[in-house]
Amino acid sequence: MAITNDKLRSLFEPPAQAPPDHVIRAVGLTKVYRMGTEETHALRGASMQALRGEYLSIMGPSGSGKSTLFNLIGALQKPTSGKVYIDQVDIAQLDTEELAWLRCRKIGYIFQTFNLIQVMTCLENVMLPMAYAGREAEEARESAIRKLELVGLGHRVLHKPAELSGGQQQRVAIARAMANDPAIILADEPTANLDQKTGEEMIELLAYLKQTFAVTIISATHDLKMLQRSDRILWIEDGRIVKAARPDDIDFQSSEFH
Repeated sequence: MAITNDKLRSLFEPPAQAPPDHVIRAVGLTKVYRMGTEETHALRGASMQALRGEYLSIMGPSGSGKSTLFNLIGALQKPTSGKVYIDQVDIAQLDTEELAWLRCRKIGYIFQTFNLIQVMTCLENVMLPMAYAGREAEEARESAIRKLELVGLGHRVLHKPAELSGGQQQRVAIARAMANDPAIILADEPTANLDQKTGEEMIELLAYLKQTFAVTIISATHDLKMLQRSDRILWIEDGRIVKAARPDDIDFQSSEFH
């Protein structure tokens, strides 16, 4: 029998007085996709960790394993081998119901293509994760309005995605990611489809959320501005994390970034 929401909450939420620690820890992750006799090794022993309230960026060439790593640490896929711990809990030990609780309440997702439901208003898009979490409709509505106000769209709550600019749609996506006050936000190339000015606004908004709510933000990105705003940068190549550095220790004028 699946454990209750209260027990899950207790399991995943450390005491308020606990010092910063690793909210995510991935150890020796491998992922092999098989098609008949063909094998594709997307990850080859990747290990990483992210502190509570850290802004972490992951960069690497296309096909390096970034998306697969995101899917594994976001509990969207299971590794072929290796472990993912969220708040010291081995998520491989959770059943289907417990994983659904984890994805709904502990992790927020932001995608480069926004992934908003076109027939729903901004308000309804943000309320949807709250409905899955079992929150009362009126409380969810009030909370969703506050989230949209937080991202600067309090005047657009009843608009649909087609009536918004790309930057506004991404703001709705960020509000949706924050719907259930997650501890972790996974952002996959969140500025890729935005112009430079709008992209910079998104970066500042994510930095504000990290600073204000102590949310751990993990972003896959090649955006120089986002890399510079990060606390740490990880490089992934051929399915392995090969390097980690802080922005102050990096020469962003080097050919690697241009």
